[in-house]
Amino acid sequence: MFAVVSYGAFTAVGSIIAQIRSAREALYGRLLSGAESSDVITDVGIDASLLKHSGKKSAAELENSIIQVLKDKCRKIPGYVERLGTALAAFETVPNAVGLGAVAVCIGLELIIGDQDEDGESKDRTMDMMRRVFAEEKASGARDSMDEYLKRLGMYLHQPTRALEETGRLEKQLSEQLTRLKNSMLHDDQMSSRSLKHWTNGAAFHLQMLIHAARLKTQSSTEHQEELQVHVASIESVLNLYQFDLEELLKQYKTYKTSTISLSHPDPWLVVASISPPVSLILQHLWIVKDKELNRETGSIYDPLLMTINSDYFVDYMFENWALLKNLKSYFSNLKENLEALILQNDEFNLQKVLPVSDEQGA
Repeated sequence: MFAVVSYGAFTAVGSIIAQIRSAREALYGRLLSGAESSDVITDVGIDASLLKHSGKKSAAELENSIIQVLKDKCRKIPGYVERLGTALAAFETVPNAVGLGAVAVCIGLELIIGDQDEDGESKDRTMDMMRRVFAEEKASGARDSMDEYLKRLGMYLHQPTRALEETGRLEKQLSEQLTRLKNSMLHDDQMSSRSLKHWTNGAAFHLQMLIHAARLKTQSSTEHQEELQVHVASIESVLNLYQFDLEELLKQYKTYKTSTISLSHPDPWLVVASISPPVSLILQHLWIVKDKELNRETGSIYDPLLMTINSDYFVDYMFENWALLKNLKSYFSNLKENLEALILQNDEFNLQKVLPVSDEQGA
């Protein structure tokens, strides 16, 4: 004889299951938050300096950065701009100070100011972008091409024809290096957080090179609108490819992180040995996220409900909810939406607009 189960019982069971699922997701959320705050999860995103100079407000970002640097310096050293003498002359007015043009201007000015800086290095300077992205990498073709391009662009801030020539030469070089890097991760078992960060920043940088080249070409063209649409279509084709590559790389990266991330209770030998039942019970409520790639772990994260969880499900949750990955994907989609506007940007940097009021007369 079959027992009859009421609809109310089914509803109650369903409610309990939903509550358990919700509690488990809340725990995974706390574990993810703890991993992020403890730097257990690697930053594979695009560097902040490249990000802020990639959008439609790059000219304003450049001005704000230099205003703040000079304001801080002049507060410590009155008449600081006067002491620089003619060192700032090349930056009196600079055309196309947007996108990578803004990055080059910012680096140039930071170098001049940095030469006089006795307070040590600032970790968020634009000139340290390559160091942040590539860290202690001993050999990287992508880094060398990006570094060389910024140097060349700085040399030719006032020579758009030469800047365009260098952009064409080095973007091809960087494109080939990014293809090799991508293939090494996808097909040669060379996936790592470090390599993925190199690729994401390299791809973003390469797209900015293409945009800057289109910007310079469009300004010198008599067939302005027709030329613009050709450049938009060309860059979109590369952008679409990079979006596809990113999805493929993230699938591979997720598989890789499944092999490096683990969840465990603190001091598990105490639990096994059952030296002290109260201690064992407390430890069962605590979880630690470990990543053997970085050899780091979080502090203990409390679970009041003694949930059954595992690292594979945690990695699934991480890749669905990790804000950094969402922002990374948004970077490329936002770039696609604003391609035409970015190409048409041609803001000029004006030194007088960023000088502290008290120093304007002496510059």
